[in-house]
This record gives sequence, C-alpha cells and structure tokens, in this order.
Amino acid sequence: MITNKEIGIIFEENKKRRDDLFSFYDPITGVGSPLKRVKVEYFYNSRKFTLFVPESMYQENKRVIDLLNQLGSPEEVVLKVMGQGRKSDVDILMANLNEQRMKHDFEFWAYTCGKIQDKISKEQIQFRLNKAQRKLLVELEDMRLNNIPIRIILLKARQWGGSTMVQYYMAWIQTQHKKNWHSAIIADVEDQARNIRGMYTTLAREYPKAVGSITFEAFEGSTKNKRIVERNCIVGVGSVQKPDNLRSFDFAMSHLSEVGLWKSTAQKSAEDLAQSIRATIPNEPYTLAVMESTAKGVGNFFHREWISAVNKISDYRPVFVAWWEIEIYQRPILDYTKFIRWVFRKGNEYAQFLWELGATLEGINWYIRTKKGEGYDDWRMNSEFPSTPEEAFQSTGRRAFAPVYVQKARQNCKEPEIIGDLDADSHFGPDALKNIRFVKNPAGELWIWSLPDKSLNIPNRYPVSVDIGGRTKDADWSVIRVIDRYWMIEGGKPEVVATWRGHLDQDLVAWKAAQIGWFYNKGIVAIEVNSLRTETEGTEGEHSLTILDEIKDYYPNLYARTDPERVREGIPAKYGFHTNLSTKPMVINLMNAVLREEGYIERDSRACDEMDMYEIKQNGTLGAVDGGHDDIVITTAIDLWIVLRYLPPPKIVTKTSTSASVKKVQSEASF
Repeated sequence: MITNKEIGIIFEENKKRRDDLFSFYDPITGVGSPLKRVKVEYFYNSRKFTLFVPESMYQENKRVIDLLNQLGSPEEVVLKVMGQGRKSDVDILMANLNEQRMKHDFEFWAYTCGKIQDKISKEQIQFRLNKAQRKLLVELEDMRLNNIPIRIILLKARQWGGSTMVQYYMAWIQTQHKKNWHSAIIADVEDQARNIRGMYTTLAREYPKAVGSITFEAFEGSTKNKRIVERNCIVGVGSVQKPDNLRSFDFAMSHLSEVGLWKSTAQKSAEDLAQSIRATIPNEPYTLAVMESTAKGVGNFFHREWISAVNKISDYRPVFVAWWEIEIYQRPILDYTKFIRWVFRKGNEYAQFLWELGATLEGINWYIRTKKGEGYDDWRMNSEFPSTPEEAFQSTGRRAFAPVYVQKARQNCKEPEIIGDLDADSHFGPDALKNIRFVKNPAGELWIWSLPDKSLNIPNRYPVSVDIGGRTKDADWSVIRVIDRYWMIEGGKPEVVATWRGHLDQDLVAWKAAQIGWFYNKGIVAIEVNSLRTETEGTEGEHSLTILDEIKDYYPNLYARTDPERVREGIPAKYGFHTNLSTKPMVINLMNAVLREEGYIERDSRACDEMDMYEIKQNGTLGAVDGGHDDIVITTAIDLWIVLRYLPPPKIVTKTSTSASVKKVQSEASF
C-alpha cells in the first residue's frame, strides 16, 4: 500500500505539473513563451513597459535594445543617438522596433494580426496560441532560426488547432520574411484544402491597417489559386483526386493535410503524390513542408513516415500532442488522498501508466470519468484520446498485442552498442564457419546490444531464431534474432542481445544464421522453414532439405522438430521450426503473455514497431497489416518459445570465471 509520505510526494509533483500546464502566458509581453527571449524595460508615453523579445530580434537590434534598457526611454535613446529628441523621431524608433518584433516574434504577430473562430461562442477572437500550439512552435522556430529547411510530421490528437497553427505560420513567413514564396495546401478532396485556406481569407480581411495590408486576389482568374498582391506569393489548393492544378508552380512551402486519409486514384497512389509534392520543395532555409494527420491505422504511408521521423531516418521532426497536454481535459478532485490511493492500487496499472507519462491527477480523473461516462472500451478511448503516438495509431480493434504491453516493452529499447556484420572465410559452406569475426560498419545489418560472453559455460545460453525472406529490397526481410538466457539463472528475464535484418539469397541467410549461432557460443539455431518450401508441394520442399541438411553436417546445434525419441528409433530428423495453424497461434499467444507480464527485455525498437502492426485478420489468421512487416515478430515469438518452452532452464556447467554471479562480457576488441 502506498504510504502517507509517498502520497505527499505525489501531491507536490501534481502541483508542479498543474503549474506548468496552466502557467501564465501573454503573447503581448512575451511572458510564458517557450522560446528564448531577452528582457526589455522602458517608459513610453508615461507608461512603463516590460517586454520579453525573441533572442533573434535582440541580436539584430542589439545596440538599440541595450540603449533602451540602459537609458530607460526611447526619448533618451533618440537624444543620445541623434543629439536631439524630436517626438517624430521617437515615434519612428518605436514603429521600427514594433516592425522588427512582427518579423521576429510569431506569437506577437499572431495575436496582433490573426483572428480565429472561438469554438464555443463562434465569435472571431485574437489568435492566442494554446499550450499545444506553442509546443509545435518550438520545433518550427528551432529549424527556422538554425537556417535549416523546416520539415514537420504532425500527428494530431483531437482538435487543438494544429492545422490552424501551420497555416498561420506559413502566412507569417510570406508576409514578414519572403516574397515570391509560393505555398500549397493539399488535402484528400479540394473542399478540405479550401477550408484550410479560408484561414488566410480571414487573416486578410481582419489584418490591422496599422501593421499593413493583405490583398488576397484570384491568380490569373483562377478560383483555386490566390495571390498576396503585396508579396506576390501564390497560395494554391489541390487534392489527391485532382492534383494537376499544382504541377506548374515552384512551391517553397506545402501543407499536406490529413495524409492518413488520402485515397489512391487509378492514375497515382496517395504515397506517390505526397512524395512528388514534397520533392518540389527546395532543400533551403525557410522552405517548409508539413505533413499532418490524425492516425488512421498502422503500416500505411503516414505511419511509415512517422516511424522514419521518430527513428531519425528522415529530416522530418515528429510532433505529437497527447490529451493530457491539453488544458481542457481536467476534472477537479475532492479528496486527493483517496484518489491517489485508488490510482496506485493493484489493478489500476493504466492510471499509473498515465501518471508515469506526465498526466496530472485531475487529468487522470477526467480520463477515467470520460471513459466511464461515454461507455468507451480501451480501444475507443485510446483512439479518441491517445496518450502516446502508439495509441493514436492503433485504429484497429484487432491488434494481437495490447498497446500498453508494447509501450512497456519500448521502455527498454535503446540504440545498439555496435553495428556491423560477421565475416568468415566464406559466405556459405563449411568455410563459412571458419575464422568468424565481427567487423564494425555503421551501415551494417547486424545490431548488437551485448557481445557473447565466453567466460561461462552455459549450454544454449544464446538461442537463435531465423525467419527467411527474400533478396530484393521489396521482398520480406530476413531476420535473425539472439536472446541471452543468463539472467534467468538468477531469477531474471531473458534479454535480446542481437538482431540481423537484411536481404540475401535464402541459402546465404541460413549460413548467416549458422555464423551468428557459432559466434554466440554455438547456441541452438531454429530456422523457420515455411519460407523455404516450394510453391508446388504441400510439405517441406526440397530446397529446405538441401540447405538445412547441408548445414547440419557442419553446425552442431540445429533445431529439429522431430521428437528425439523417434530420431533414436531411426526416424530422420526434420530440421527447422514449422509455422502452421497450430504452432503460429501457440508462439504468438506465448509472446503476448510474456509481453503482458514484462517477461523479457526487448532492445530493438523495430520489434515494437512490428508489434504495433501485427493483427488478427478477419478470417482469424495472424499477420502484419497490409503494407507492414512481421518478420521480427515471428523470430521473437519463436525465440521466446525456444527459451521458455523448449529448452531446459539454463545452468552453469563449467565455471571458468572467478564469480558465477557476475556476468562478464568479453571486450569488443577481442572479436
């Protein structure tokens, strides 16, 4: 049971979280802005002003701002600089500083010049950035101020104004920074793109005369493309269904909206269209490309792009705002002690998970009450109010692995310690098992989190599982996984220590698996044989027999599914793990149970990505969603079955180290 001291600590932490969530924010003074700012204090027209201006504005106007801080008034600044203090000169100075702030301070410009429709009153109100929009602004401004192309992939959760923020930021660049800087808004259908551009129409209509003017007119008579006359910037709209409208322009900015909903046409896939539009944006500072969408399943183009951004494979920065980061999703608590005890009692693991993520107690109360009040199940709640990106993407009710299980597994994932591959005297045949050595290569296919420990004799300490795919880049991956059973001796968990993933001929993959098994102390190697079967036969094909029967003569520890007693009776051994309607659910169900109990340590985030894309099909079979992969899932499930159901518990047979309780990993330099 949670103690009174722990309750006090949680209460104080909750207060800090609420203070942060509801911190004071004023876009006019700059107080509460998430951006780096410089304080400016002065008197003007008998009033004292305390402002916090962006660092970039200060650097560009350093002399004037320093004088303003030192002398305390613009009159004194003008007098010192010009030798006289005429009011007209003072007014010009302040107008210039205000113009500079419009250029450098998006938050100030948005509130001063922008209007949006209030969701409740439906009235036009000043555009004051909410907490979520300020989170997005941090990423946009970091790229702009560092003079790198602005690239964002935005995963939207509910309506917090992500599209509005993107559109106004593009308008700010066009009105304050760049001329001839054309932009495009593309949605699934044209009306959606027009609705987004409607924000620009409102901006032009409401733009304050004291700041300037925006004349928004049809471009060359087109009803689809508008032009900002003062800046000669085209703002075009297009759709997946009618993309030709945008082909002739050299766009510097693009806003691809609700990409997860884009439907392919007979002429072009939605993915190809998105790629072609993005390719037109030059790789220059102040160019902008934003892809945004609510999550609509895993394995599709938007999900793959999100994963690439998260894994830093692409130049896009991933931005996600969880429901608990939005101010309105809070519900008061009458008795904090009682509520905290409820949250942290056994059976309320998801409430505890929300607390670990950073939610306030009031937010957790809102979540629990809303779920009960709306009658939502876990899947519906996760879809409507996702707490993590993984929950946002789980738009199918047929997931084989519960999102919360996968999320917990992700917490142990990390970058590999070393990357490379194994080399030997040959790539196949008996010489493939001679002089095996690890060669570092940052682009290698073998990711290692822990090198083999040679100091202890533990039979089958490192079982190896293999799923053989194809050799071309469009084929399924071939995957080889290694799990370390050492910690099970001390009551711990098996741990993934290596993953090989690549494309090779099938026989070379099998030999590669033998090399990895040999490298990891000649651990048992279980090769999934279904992919080795011929298309015309109903049982194992000759190809699998050729490869595995050849390897068994040189590799001493190949998994055989034939009962050992029958082998002793003279029945030929059948090598390799056979996945069928019986064994596949068996290993997947075991893996699900292990995930639920946090029964093994996953290191490779790619495994968790595949778990998020693994589902129960309509016909009851198991597999990846369309366009996804399940090769790492299959190898993991087989390896866990080998570890937990097939092999006897690990034990140290011969102790060659000074301590049997301390795991000694041989140094990388030895290999």
